[in-house]
Amino acid sequence: MGGNPNYEDALRRISKVVNSTFSRADCGPFREPVDWRSLELYDYPKIIKKMMDLGTVKRKLERNQYKTARECAEDIRLIWTNCKTYNADGSDFYLLAEGFSKRFEDRYKKIQAEFDTGDEETKASIQARNEKSLALGLDVKTKFASNLFLLSGMEIGHVIQVLDLRCPQALDNPNPTSTNSPAAVEAVTIGAEGNKRRKTMSANVEVNVEAIDGRTFGELDRYVKEKMLQRSNGAVDTIGGQSRQREGSVKKRQKT
Repeated sequence: MGGNPNYEDALRRISKVVNSTFSRADCGPFREPVDWRSLELYDYPKIIKKMMDLGTVKRKLERNQYKTARECAEDIRLIWTNCKTYNADGSDFYLLAEGFSKRFEDRYKKIQAEFDTGDEETKASIQARNEKSLALGLDVKTKFASNLFLLSGMEIGHVIQVLDLRCPQALDNPNPTSTNSPAAVEAVTIGAEGNKRRKTMSANVEVNVEAIDGRTFGELDRYVKEKMLQRSNGAVDTIGGQSRQREGSVKKRQKT
């Protein structure tokens, strides 16, 4: 492969894994980059920051662009992660990516056991990057959760309707609500322990932010930010001639 001799055997082995995966009949969605324009998935590049596919991985292997098998493995994992991030948990694409991910990890463990993949020397940097990514993700979700309580009844009704149609697992013990009447969020769960404050409202719906798939979260986050921007520009929702502002707080709990 033209690189460090200590890594070449591992690179050759992972190249075989990529080729065998690429040849599978059910690998079609992962062979080439997601054609989000023709599929009209215009939010895809906003949700998926670094796109990856097996065709790109194969070409990088052929051009000796990976120094270690670990670098290649990171790109392969990114393929499955992107798919699971964009598609709803339990959907066909999500389950397909999950199956490929498990098979890859089983085979990669065998490569790690036999060859030098370059993993050991980068554990500290990988951990630091993962911790930074987790912190950024939690910050975005916390801000989203806080803003939910500032929405009007009509606006939160829209959010609940979207979640009920596309991501019902994110709604805990929902009471039937109408988008034409005020609704409310009783609590928002982010997936970590913390304190909770409640405000008595017309309808109690608990939103589990962690259970919202990437695509739905991206759309709702933009919707909520737009409403917050309107408020900062002086646009206020009024019902019966009086200004209304939703108050509340964030409840954090351990995911089960």
